[in-house]
Amino acid sequence: MGFAACVKVLIAMMGTREKTMNRKALLTGFTVIALGIIVAGGGLIYLQQTASGTDTLGTPSIPNILGPSGPYILAVPFPDVNDSYPVYRTVPPDTSAEEIRRIGNLFGVSGDVKGPQTSNGEAKIVDDSKGSAERFYYYTNSGAFRYSIPEKEYPNTPDRQPNLPSDEEARVIAATYLKERGLLPEDVHFEEVRIGCSYESSTLTSHTVYTLTKQVSFIKEIQGLQVYHAGVGVTIVENGEVVSAGSTLRKFDPKPVRDVKIVTPEQAYQRLSSGDVVIQPLSEDYDKIVVTNISLGYWMETKTEPQKYIVPVYVFSGLAVWDGKSEEIVRYVSAIDPAEVQDLT
Repeated sequence: MGFAACVKVLIAMMGTREKTMNRKALLTGFTVIALGIIVAGGGLIYLQQTASGTDTLGTPSIPNILGPSGPYILAVPFPDVNDSYPVYRTVPPDTSAEEIRRIGNLFGVSGDVKGPQTSNGEAKIVDDSKGSAERFYYYTNSGAFRYSIPEKEYPNTPDRQPNLPSDEEARVIAATYLKERGLLPEDVHFEEVRIGCSYESSTLTSHTVYTLTKQVSFIKEIQGLQVYHAGVGVTIVENGEVVSAGSTLRKFDPKPVRDVKIVTPEQAYQRLSSGDVVIQPLSEDYDKIVVTNISLGYWMETKTEPQKYIVPVYVFSGLAVWDGKSEEIVRYVSAIDPAEVQDLT
C-alpha cells in the first residue's frame, strides 16, 4: 500500500543526474523503483543494451539496435577537452560473507547472509527482529551496497504533510550519518537534495501534494571530472530519520593504467545525433531536443554488472520539447573508440 502511494507521483527518484523521466517512461521508472534500485542511488528510466552480452572491459558500448535520435539542436559551444585521458582499473570487491556482514553491521542489520544470486550478484541480509523489517543488499559484481527500511522508504497513504527537515538540515543529517559509518570519503562531495517520494490527492474542490521523503545525493570526481551513473545517497523521512542509504561507487586503483585518445566533442555529437548512446532510451517523439550543456566525465556501470576499467564518457544534457511541453534530458556517449582499449585485458 505504501509503495502504491509513492508511485502516484514519484518522479524524482532518479540516479545521480538522471532527471529525464518522460511521459512514456513512467512505467519503466516505477518498475525500477519497485526493484529497489537507487543512484546515489536511484533508478534508471532507460533500457541498457550492449553489443554482445557483458562488456569484458567494463566500457560503455554502442548498442546493436539504434533507437530514434530525435531532432537535436546544438545551443552551446563545444567544450575544450584534452586529446587523451587516463583509464583506471577497478579493484575487485571483497565478496566474502565476512565483508558483507561487516558493512551490514554498520547499519545495525543482523541476520544470515543469503546469496549472492548468480543472475545479478546480489547478496542480502534481512532483519525482522525490529518493529520495521530492515534489509541490506550487497552486489558482488561491483561492491555496491544498499540499506533500506522498505515500509518507511515507501510510506503508506498520508493524511497530513510529514514533518520533514529543510534541505539544509537534510544535507547535514545525511553527511553526518555517512561520516559516522565511514561511508563519505573526502573525495565524495554533496550534490543535491531532492524529493524522493510524494503523494498527490485530488477532489472536486481541492488538490493536495504531500512530500513524504527527501533524498540527498553525493558525487565523486576523478581528476576533476565527475563520475556518472554512480554515487552515494541517503533517504530521509519525518523527523530526520534515515530510512535508506547506499553507495554505487566502485573501488579502483588511483594509478592510471595509461592515457587513451578520446573522440572530439564534434564526433561525440555526431554519435549522439545518430543514436549511438551508452544507454538506449525508450521510443520518443520529441519535436526537438535542445542541447544546452556538454561535459566530459567518467562512467560506472550498473551495480549488478562487472566492470574492469573506468573510462571517459561525454554527457549531453538539455531540454526536450513536444506539444508545447518540455522536460530535461541527459544522454551519454562513449568518448573512446574500442580500438583504443582492445589491448586491455
